[in-house]
Amino acid sequence: MSNPYETEQWCMSPYDFMDEVRAEMHLPPKVIIHDSTLRDGEQHPGVVFRKEDKVAIAKALDEYGVHRIEVMPAVSPEDAEAVVEIKKLGLKAEVVGFCRSDVDDVSIAIKTGVTAAMIEVFCSPYMLHASGWVLENATDKMVKATRHAKEHGLRVTNFAVDGTRTPWDDLKKFFDTVISQGHPDAICIADTRGVMLPQATYHLVRKLKKEYDLPVEIHAHNFFGFGTADAVAAVCAGADVVHTAVNGLGEGAGNTALEEVTLALEMMLGINMGMNFTKTYELCRLVEKLSNVPLQSTKPLVGDKVFTTESGIAVSRLFRMKEKNIPLVPYSDSLYPEVIGRTKGVMIGKRSGRASIEYKLKELCMDVPHVEVQQKILEGVKEYALKNKKAVPDNAFKTIVKKVLSKK
Repeated sequence: MSNPYETEQWCMSPYDFMDEVRAEMHLPPKVIIHDSTLRDGEQHPGVVFRKEDKVAIAKALDEYGVHRIEVMPAVSPEDAEAVVEIKKLGLKAEVVGFCRSDVDDVSIAIKTGVTAAMIEVFCSPYMLHASGWVLENATDKMVKATRHAKEHGLRVTNFAVDGTRTPWDDLKKFFDTVISQGHPDAICIADTRGVMLPQATYHLVRKLKKEYDLPVEIHAHNFFGFGTADAVAAVCAGADVVHTAVNGLGEGAGNTALEEVTLALEMMLGINMGMNFTKTYELCRLVEKLSNVPLQSTKPLVGDKVFTTESGIAVSRLFRMKEKNIPLVPYSDSLYPEVIGRTKGVMIGKRSGRASIEYKLKELCMDVPHVEVQQKILEGVKEYALKNKKAVPDNAFKTIVKKVLSKK
């Protein structure tokens, strides 16, 4: 494990790497990223991925470096066709068929050529009661589906839907039975309603790791904004696999965001994820386009405004550091935007200073006038921002400059 809190590319907190902090962690030797954009991501309200969309996203996910790509062949004939097309690509990533705990679902997945299956069933008392089931019903269905998949040579993960709202005695009873009778290769705990604190996630994963000699996977949802935090907490407790979706797409408030958790695991925990981080922004924008779900401007890492500065003090500090050849890492907003395929920008507006004016003039390949003239331009910029209640776009900035220069 590396100690990357300060490198040429990013600057994390040294407290992340304190011995006292690390002593409480049980990091696995490797973390596998299981991406469910093409399945759970498509459950985001209003999202529809056609076959060609799924193929394009699968290619991009593979280029990014995810280890597994999840699909659900039983949704429709076109989805099954998409799986076949993705398999033909010869990707480095493993293609995993997501199935309900139903033998027919598993059979459809087998026909598409997948070599692994993620088999789900709900086990919480809330969902069981709503369906008129008892825990034994869910357990029996999971065992039958798992056996069918194993008989056909598939690697199988048993996916406990709403597992985080299942009391420990019931959850243990469920896993004891499906493991002893179905023989899955891994188990997954799903925080389907996104209601578990990171600390609770840590303790539950520790209990599962101590109880069962199988890889443990975490599937977190983001209803309270804990998706990434829960995933990281699970890894700190020893979880071997993290489920993600690009841009955090998914049902309700969405899933753990791929781009957030992979960078957090690499930069904050020092785990070599093997991802091509320079493809981050490109991948996220592709999914934004094909899903028709716009990214918030403040979306961590990939939002339009994340690497844009308006504060005049901040821009002035950047200039001074460059003039004195001071390494930019401490100023880099934790990481260089280039790490994830982005660039840093300066926005002109109400909070701008003279350094911002100089920066924008150079950016637009305009002559930099005398300090007094720059100050007049700054006054014009602030007046525009206050009047229009927004930042100053480049065309308006050019107009302000020309107006000031014409009065010289």
